[in-house]
Amino acid sequence: MKKLTTLALLLTATLQAFAGEIKITANLTGFTDTAVVYLIGEQTPIAYQTLTQGKVELTAEVAETPESYMMYIVDNNQQYYTVLYVANETIEITANKEDFPYQVKVTGSKHHVIKAKLDELQLSLQQQGEVIRTEMITLQQTTEWQKPEVQEKYLGKNGLATKLAESLKQIEADFILNNFDTSYAQSLLQYNTASFDHQEFYKAVYAKMSPEQKQSKIGQRYLLASQSKRLTKGDDFIEINLLDKDLNAKKLSDYFNKDKEYVLVDLSSVSCPSSNQSFPITKSFTDKYVDKLQAVSVLQSHDAATYQQFGALSTENWAVVYAEDFTNTDTYIQYQENATPTFLLFDKNGKLIDRWTGALLHQQKLEQYFGKL
Repeated sequence: MKKLTTLALLLTATLQAFAGEIKITANLTGFTDTAVVYLIGEQTPIAYQTLTQGKVELTAEVAETPESYMMYIVDNNQQYYTVLYVANETIEITANKEDFPYQVKVTGSKHHVIKAKLDELQLSLQQQGEVIRTEMITLQQTTEWQKPEVQEKYLGKNGLATKLAESLKQIEADFILNNFDTSYAQSLLQYNTASFDHQEFYKAVYAKMSPEQKQSKIGQRYLLASQSKRLTKGDDFIEINLLDKDLNAKKLSDYFNKDKEYVLVDLSSVSCPSSNQSFPITKSFTDKYVDKLQAVSVLQSHDAATYQQFGALSTENWAVVYAEDFTNTDTYIQYQENATPTFLLFDKNGKLIDRWTGALLHQQKLEQYFGKL
């Protein structure tokens, strides 16, 4: 009898999780009648329809509690999207093609209206970001991009793209603190445990939490973040539990015992294009500077099976390893790195020498220490 009762409770919980229905009417101009409109939840389409005379109606089973969904449109091989924060509601969406992704109007949702406030605060910077991205893409098609000073202008510590990203994140941080009692602000907490190289934000969030929240998993993560700091020159590496290409247990410290002058720790993701662009560069340097350089690419992925094809790239002095569920570990928070790929160059004793982010600066930085390929 007890087993049946437990099963009944599990079934009831499952049904309650999808106890609501969302109804969306979208009025979209500027698209063709062959455009397909998708509603996507957790990376999976849950409803779709072809646009007809600028109008589409979507209905899907959703949770009663608000969550983030994506409206995704494919038209003539072009993609457009916007993010919705909604629950079991009846809403209307009005937009022109040029309004995507930041100026789409959503009415009828008591939840999305909070997200719209953040969108408005960030709008001008998002538009500046589009201009900067276009400039960078254009430059990358020319030899001009190979000049270090040009890359530094955009991607350096005080680069245009770097500063813009910092400003957008600061607006989000202020928004979270000013709207802490809303479900949308609460939903952003999990994405900000390693977003800043200072501790004030984490301390302020933790101070706003209720006693119950402080004891929760997210509360404990913010407490840890408030006590952690991004590594600077001379700091020791932080241990990471790893799996090697054969899924045998390893530790990051294992790779500091090979009597190499330098150890390059690469925090990457299997789904990150920039990480994938960096792998051949890392391999070329480890192949050439065998006696001086040990590299460890610590990969994040959703599961070990996804990782294993990358693990096969491992060589004698370039270990491509797997950190299971890394972004949800205490170690991830302690490193305070949320951009992939991030490169940390240590001496053989584990002291940090230098750090950089992204594929575009990778070869240039390695050449500073090891010379030309």
